[in-house]
Amino acid sequence: MSLRDDDRFLIDERKATTTDTFAMIRSGLVDHLWMAEKYLRERGRRLRVVECYRPPTQQNLYFQEEMSRLATDHPNMTSSQRIELAGRYVSPPWIAPHSCGGAVDVALASLNGTELDIGYRIDATPKRPDELSFLDTHALPKRVRDNRMLLLAAMAHGGWVPHWYESWHFEIGTRFAALMTDLDRSVYGVITDPHAEYLRLSH
Repeated sequence: MSLRDDDRFLIDERKATTTDTFAMIRSGLVDHLWMAEKYLRERGRRLRVVECYRPPTQQNLYFQEEMSRLATDHPNMTSSQRIELAGRYVSPPWIAPHSCGGAVDVALASLNGTELDIGYRIDATPKRPDELSFLDTHALPKRVRDNRMLLLAAMAHGGWVPHWYESWHFEIGTRFAALMTDLDRSVYGVITDPHAEYLRLSH
């Protein structure tokens, strides 16, 4: 389903030019997102939903761009080393959580929808390690650090698993989420065409 059809959520349109499916999410995860939203509203804040589903073709483009950047910056790296390093920030398309409808990129906002500073810019390039992880917050001002930790608390309240290297990114039912929650396997696989009846984001 598309979160554009659910007026409980504030949709950030910055990804709309990339893909018209960016606001689609598996319907089984909507309640989890609403739990996070309610948690924040009770504390005078909201979510801005930046991106949910991402087509594998778009994911592959992002991954190849990161591989090319690493090849330029680190010409002595082997291909396997570049794949491993690229995968820290851009998932390979064959396992990408956004492409299975089980991941969301979100920002923290005031009740009127204004985005609040939590010390990063989503998809910033080049990456700045001191801006990314929830563990790397010592250099951030207290207000910014508090905002970031509030977002983490809200998403964890909804059952979302935070990403190691991207403090805006959360997952449920993916390979990474399964690893972090000691599940034997992931729930969701990559979806090629979210508009196809037999592949709708409805599980």
